Amino acid sequence: MKKLISLLCLIFISSFCFLIILKPEICINSAISGVLICGNIIIPSIYPFTFGVLFINNSGVLGLLKPLNKVTNKLFGLNYYEFAIFLLSLIGGYPLGAKLLSEKPSPKNDIMINFCINAGPAFIILAVGKGVFKSSALGWVLYTSHIMASLLIMLFLSGKTKKYNTNFINKKPLGCVENFTQSASDAANTVIKICGLVILFSTITAYLKMLFKNIKPLYFITLLCEVTNAVFTTKNILLISFLLGFAGLSIWAQVFSLLKYTKINYLRFVFFRILHGCFSAFITLVLLNSLKLSVSTLSNNINFNYKLFINGPTVAFSLIIMGIVLIISLYNKKFAGNIIEDIV
Repeated sequence: MKKLISLLCLIFISSFCFLIILKPEICINSAISGVLICGNIIIPSIYPFTFGVLFINNSGVLGLLKPLNKVTNKLFGLNYYEFAIFLLSLIGGYPLGAKLLSEKPSPKNDIMINFCINAGPAFIILAVGKGVFKSSALGWVLYTSHIMASLLIMLFLSGKTKKYNTNFINKKPLGCVENFTQSASDAANTVIKICGLVILFSTITAYLKMLFKNIKPLYFITLLCEVTNAVFTTKNILLISFLLGFAGLSIWAQVFSLLKYTKINYLRFVFFRILHGCFSAFITLVLLNSLKLSVSTLSNNINFNYKLFINGPTVAFSLIIMGIVLIISLYNKKFAGNIIEDIV
């Protein structure tokens, strides 16, 4: 089976390279689009949150949740630290949950990735809600649906998580300077990996669209590749809600790379990504009806052209941040810490 998968991957990548040679302009244009998405959406919305969440995680402040341990164990089969990872995944966005789980080697990670891979509020409310739909209220509807779907899956899997021993994770807190530099560096590495996969999947999606443009069922597959691209190419609010829960193959690749030492049940992972998307779409529909918002009316007022984001200082600011965090990530922790101590 592994040989067959390897052969199929080789055929796919070889075909991809052939298409690049045959139609290089598609590769160039789609890669540029991917870079713009990274500069306008990924870096501004994900990097600050990723840094903040990693800083909180390294500070030891999560130990304040220890009194909740009995409650979280009884309800969800998670100790207080594991429950904190779930909460932080809802704040930092994907794939930060996988990043935090990778620092806590445990067979339970195979269960937890099914509800700890979540889009964050910066992406859903700002990029999708405010940026795409011109409505932060609609962004909150999507984000609320996303959280509720994740909670349902966590409750559904609580029986499995309770079977594992929930020992405390006594992580030694880092000093302020060391924490700052390490969090900034780790966040930079994470975001750079995300941007690389976004650009790659933007290119892959462009070629798939070229091949499947006249075959609608197959054309839908292109939306499943990369969620950031997908939300700008569909006008269906429920489909967007589904795609946010599904996360996309690009996010999956990031999760698997971060949890490469975890034995993952891939079939179960795919099932719960689909289930998360379905739950999110259904809850979104219920909330829209409860708030008496018409999906058709909302769709008629949507501008999905993400290139509108390139006007103004956003790209320049994002590129400056990218440069700064890249420089930080190239230096070791001790050297970067000495620089900041001199400044302070």
